[in-house]
Amino acid sequence: MAVDTATELLFLDTFKHQSAEQSTNIDVVRFPCVVYINEVRVIPPGVRAHTSLPDSRAYGETSPHTFQLDLFFNNVSKPSAPVFDRLGSLEYDENTSIIFRPNAKVNTDGLVLRGWYNCLTLAIYGSVDRVISHDRESPPPPPPPPPPPQQQPGLKRNPKHADGEKEDQFNGSPPRPQPRGPRTPPGPPPPDDDEDEPMPVSVVGEKEDDVDHREDYFEPISPDRTSIHQESQYSDEGEVEEDQPEEGDDEEDVDVEEEEDEEEDDGHTVESIPDEEEEEEDEDEDEEDGEEEEEGEGDDGYEQISSDEDGIADLERETFKYPSFDIEYTPEDLASVPPVTYEPFERELGPLLYFSCPYKTVFENEVAKIKDQDPEKENSGAVEASVKLTELLELYQEERGAKWVTALEEIPSLIVKGLSYLQVKDTKQDYITQLVDWTLQALNLQVALKQPIALNVRQLKAGTKLVSSLGECGTQGIMALLQAGVINVLFELLFADHVSSSLKLNAFKALDSVISTTEGMEMFLRGGVDVHEKSGYQKLLELILLDQTVRVVTAGSAILQKCHFYEILSDIKKVVDQLAESTPPLPNHTETEQDQDLAGLDRTNQEYENDVEAPMDMDHLLESSNISEGEVEKLVSLLEEIFHLMETAPHTMIQPPVKSFPTMARITGPPERDDPYPVLFRYLHSHHFLECITLLLSIPVTGVHPGVLQAIRDLLRFLAQSQKGLLFFISEYEATNLLIRALCQFSDPDQEEGLQSDGANEDTFALWLLHSTQTLQCISELFCHFQRCTASEETDHSDLLGTLHNLYLITFNPVGRSAVAHVFSLEKNLQSLITLMEYYSKEALGDSKSKKSVAYNYACILVLLVVQSSSDVQMLEQHSAPLLKLCKADENNTKLQELSKWLEPLKNLRFEINCIPNLIEYIKQNIDSLMTPDGVGLPTALRVLCHVACPPPMVEGQQKDLKWNLAVIQLFSSEGMDTFIRVLQKLNSILIQPWRLHVNMGTTLHRVTTISMARCTLTLLKTMLTELLRGGSFEFKDMRVPSALVSLHMLLCSIPLSGRLDSDEQKIQNDIVDILLTFTQGVNEKLTISEETLANNTWSLMLKEVLSSILRIPEGFFSGLILLSELLPLPLPMQTTQNSYYA
Repeated sequence: MAVDTATELLFLDTFKHQSAEQSTNIDVVRFPCVVYINEVRVIPPGVRAHTSLPDSRAYGETSPHTFQLDLFFNNVSKPSAPVFDRLGSLEYDENTSIIFRPNAKVNTDGLVLRGWYNCLTLAIYGSVDRVISHDRESPPPPPPPPPPPQQQPGLKRNPKHADGEKEDQFNGSPPRPQPRGPRTPPGPPPPDDDEDEPMPVSVVGEKEDDVDHREDYFEPISPDRTSIHQESQYSDEGEVEEDQPEEGDDEEDVDVEEEEDEEEDDGHTVESIPDEEEEEEDEDEDEEDGEEEEEGEGDDGYEQISSDEDGIADLERETFKYPSFDIEYTPEDLASVPPVTYEPFERELGPLLYFSCPYKTVFENEVAKIKDQDPEKENSGAVEASVKLTELLELYQEERGAKWVTALEEIPSLIVKGLSYLQVKDTKQDYITQLVDWTLQALNLQVALKQPIALNVRQLKAGTKLVSSLGECGTQGIMALLQAGVINVLFELLFADHVSSSLKLNAFKALDSVISTTEGMEMFLRGGVDVHEKSGYQKLLELILLDQTVRVVTAGSAILQKCHFYEILSDIKKVVDQLAESTPPLPNHTETEQDQDLAGLDRTNQEYENDVEAPMDMDHLLESSNISEGEVEKLVSLLEEIFHLMETAPHTMIQPPVKSFPTMARITGPPERDDPYPVLFRYLHSHHFLECITLLLSIPVTGVHPGVLQAIRDLLRFLAQSQKGLLFFISEYEATNLLIRALCQFSDPDQEEGLQSDGANEDTFALWLLHSTQTLQCISELFCHFQRCTASEETDHSDLLGTLHNLYLITFNPVGRSAVAHVFSLEKNLQSLITLMEYYSKEALGDSKSKKSVAYNYACILVLLVVQSSSDVQMLEQHSAPLLKLCKADENNTKLQELSKWLEPLKNLRFEINCIPNLIEYIKQNIDSLMTPDGVGLPTALRVLCHVACPPPMVEGQQKDLKWNLAVIQLFSSEGMDTFIRVLQKLNSILIQPWRLHVNMGTTLHRVTTISMARCTLTLLKTMLTELLRGGSFEFKDMRVPSALVSLHMLLCSIPLSGRLDSDEQKIQNDIVDILLTFTQGVNEKLTISEETLANNTWSLMLKEVLSSILRIPEGFFSGLILLSELLPLPLPMQTTQNSYYA
């Protein structure tokens, strides 16, 4: 029988391909006998492969840092097979994925490697197929290699005698075994039809090189399976023997000749495929000669294998000992290997450094700024504002005439700067009390009626504006207003007769400012001390039920929405508090008790596995907890309502501008200027919302409930989409650290490292959120550095380089790359890198210094990555001009020149509807360069077109802006429909060939570009067709659209590499289905229904095209059925046996 031996190092070498551009390369690895492959490792650049190798070969040289590696093997059990069998694929990422392990043992004598790499350092681990004298067990393995010469049974290999063994071993040319498969594989094999083969097909890849085997790579080495790639170094004594003749330039000629013979006949050198083909005949002759020598002399190149067989015999006698695997690293070794990993779970969020807390008011931030400011560096603007404010308060203490009203109108602009300065510097004087007195007098109708006709309205409006300004002063200002009874005063004004709508809108705005804090909202909802007095909420409902104008009702409804949001948060807080009280705490055991508990847990697990009737389902958890199913359902509905209210807040919780009118649609008008989210974040903070979410995820009955989990993810994802949401996470950094830990327990670690992950998947969201918050923290560190540094400081500061290096390492992970691109595209975050580039550019430091600046190169790489990966065009609108200027200034920087190609369509471009013809003309001119380095401007042009011409998704309460109709008209007049169809057809023609060969979309950048272009083009087509066909008065019979869509779906959505559609692929499928469904809108219901009209309407023509594509070619059958099932209506009602939740 074949003994299962220890894992050994079978192969180690580097394949290099000199090519001007990256392309698919193929390499071959050949073994002198049959081996079992357990593991394949790709050694990343900078990682030391072995301590005994010379520096020229000691480190991995693999490039690029991410690609896909396909592996094929010669199946020795099928000697007549025409092609190599597929072993699997490795999605190589030097930061996360460097190890490939087949799912079953593979015995082979050759491997084929295929991938998009320029250089590949590869290590293969496994065992040799050795034969023992007694019978083999079933099933019998493939035929063994030619038997090696026998050694004395008691002889073991000793490294001290390595040189002597080499001299005896290579007296003649060592033979090679007869190959069991084709020497040059005919390319990637077709998909295996034999599903019963033990080797499943993994993802995808491409490459090959011919490598011979060195005798010492059969030393028994046991690599650490759990180590990351920095720890994946190994010890191999035989390599010292191998390297000695290569380094011995001063040795005698005899030694040189022996070395040449060894390298020619049994060397482990890398040969390219053409060289291998030329030498096939010579190798065959050598093998025949070698077999004769083996029979005659009994001396060949298998001394090492023979030695290992003796080791196996010793292993059976339990006398074999593995060589020591301890590696002693010197400080020089550790310093020579730069850190190339970023472990996000080892880093925790800290306090905000540069940005302001999102739920603090401008006044509170100004007070904090003044307190932190150096007393010697006083702000002149704050001093002037404080002086003017004190003068006004002293000057008009008694007068209540026209000048006093004018002073009231001036005070709101002085509150932030002036009052904040006085609060810090002059704490003895109570200025807020005096301002509150003035406010109540200004809101008094009796005082206003004594003023002249025009002046009385000015006084009332000035009073409402002063309430809004004092509401910005935080808790101190709000409490002073509440104690003075400002809510009742405002309602007196609202209920008064003959008050104009504009004045009521100002009163509602003041009331909205009062309830912007927890204290104000509590007073508004609960009422005052008097139990019989109506609360502000009740009074507001009575006011809305009266005969009011639509603008007044809209303003009052916005306040009601905030009240509902606050009450829902209070209900969630109550439920969580009850859960926390009813959940028993975890016992704190001693070590002995823990051991007993673990033993009991093992027994319980064994019983649990044998008990079929004990599934861990919701019913079991509900029975073991103190919460009912109805309460869980209520909790889910509360969380979903919170998400809905936050999503619609910009349109339903803001006070409408005075000059606006709440119609269904508008052409022009003031944009929504108020931001409701700081107030909502204040409510979330006061109710400890993140802590409540963490507790819900930590309690089993709610943490595993699919409805609760999905509602929490939706809410957290919504918060993470905005800058203020991410700042809210960082401002609550202690709770956020615990929240992400709790959320990560529901993530799939394998998915987190997948190439197709982009952060929107459920399994990778926790990691994406962690990367996003850490990226924003790094950005704040960059801004802080610019505040501290001076022009005379050293350019490459250590703290600055550390921050930039962390940002760069985050991008090694596809999820991290998506997070970095997202965060830098928010607001003005990219300005941190642009400032760095401008400071370190040629103009600032000179040509030589800018080239040597590491920080400058980091910034160039990160900016290019953000522009390539982000679809946020507002970021390009803000920063395209300075970026193009930097690209023009440094023409020798390859990254900046590549960036200039991405930004090429934005030269002299205004992001308005008028730019549509120019962008479409640019696409027409460059469509032949699609998916090439010269055509990288096409994704940018399509993104800008989507931004300018496609409306955002409609939410409840949002007015439709008719400017989008004008944009669609401009698209049609510029031949946009024909252009976008041609883009899809070109994209399909590029993707079809690799798809048929089961090859993925190439590098991460290639995939991002493909997905971005497909999504932008589909969005533009959907917008145009929806606008064209929604009225039913037009028909669209261009069947190129459904044909191109069906082909695109087949290429991108029919066979997802991860086994399921990721978020981008799912969105592409949804867009394709939506576009095809728009053809139903082209059916005119007024026409007489006949066979002719039914056969020629847009829906019938589209469906006919889909059905014909299903039957046209077999490869489109599966994709076509998926589309057809999505297009056809569901057979409602659908009967289910259990409740369904969002998955």
